[in-house]
Amino acid sequence: MGFNSGFHEKMDALDLIINALLDHEKRLDAISHRLENLASSTSLKEKVHVAKQPHKIEPSVVKKHPQVIFNNWSEYTTNCRGTTMVAFEVVGNRFYVYTLVDGYVFRYVEILPKTRMKVSEDPTHISIDKTSLNTVDCFQFLIDGRLKCGLILSIQSSRILLKENNHIFELSYDFTYDAVKEFLSKEFGVAKDKIVAGKITF
Repeated sequence: MGFNSGFHEKMDALDLIINALLDHEKRLDAISHRLENLASSTSLKEKVHVAKQPHKIEPSVVKKHPQVIFNNWSEYTTNCRGTTMVAFEVVGNRFYVYTLVDGYVFRYVEILPKTRMKVSEDPTHISIDKTSLNTVDCFQFLIDGRLKCGLILSIQSSRILLKENNHIFELSYDFTYDAVKEFLSKEFGVAKDKIVAGKITF
């Protein structure tokens, strides 16, 4: 009786230990599954986070070329054969043409005649005040309305009488965009849609 009682007590204690170990094993399995899920979800999030990060775009280094300036139209057109874009503008009393050739900007500039001219008249001759003309080329322009580059402009004038036999002529030049585009298209062999009013600069 004493033996059986002690044996049962030991068996009960062993059952308790086995049950506790089984329960502990289940808990360890559950924790292990949670850790695996957590590890896999963290890895996925890291991957998603990395994927969502924008790629860093390295700033492209623009090679700056010098701007070449011409005063002679013939030299300008000779050096600008093969241009891909032409632009033109009038700023103050200057007419500018810009061309883009192999990444280089070429520029032509021509001074326009002043827009005010003082003229004096006497019985034997008519004289133009020298300060009214920049150069002889400006006088040539007044005669035939053609710039040194060959562009023909229409000139309009109005006259103001200062005193007897002294006059001021106010001049204006008509830069018709279509006419300028037509002229530049022929000079450079470029389609008119590649010629714009504006400037090309780096």
